[in-house]
Amino acid sequence: MQVLDTAIHASPGTVTVEFVGEGGENIAVTMVVSNPLLDHSALVDRAKELMVQCAAFGGLPAQDRPEGKVDGGRPGIERQSDASEGPYVFEYREGGSMRRLEGVELPNLEAVHDEALRSAIDLLGDAATGPLQDGWAVRVRGGDGEVVLSVDFDEARREKAAAAM
Repeated sequence: MQVLDTAIHASPGTVTVEFVGEGGENIAVTMVVSNPLLDHSALVDRAKELMVQCAAFGGLPAQDRPEGKVDGGRPGIERQSDASEGPYVFEYREGGSMRRLEGVELPNLEAVHDEALRSAIDLLGDAATGPLQDGWAVRVRGGDGEVVLSVDFDEARREKAAAAM
């Protein structure tokens, strides 16, 4: 679909970004937003990120696969090397389930950490994760399947509070 225009529709607590395409096609992404004053380009960028994440989630949900069990522990950062880690697999903890985004290409572990932290902060506002969020929120595996870093809910809360100041 070739996007010809975008439209943003705001309502209390949510924003819908609609991508209008040729031939009457459109895709709408509705997001829960804590900051309704985000500019147009930031909302469009966030909607695009969500579409990429959704497109990458195929097959059975993680909770239906044997390896999809979520533990409450935080594996922490197990390796510090940037050499040939990618493509990365991001695992997002939501309540008692886990979502995976595979094939993420990022230039280095700093960029991986920045994306994991941003995602963990987004999970804080997600009603599906529940009010008792503890342990790891996002963890990232390298190309060999080993965990390269993890961001927990406490770190996400601290970063969110620091950004609000």
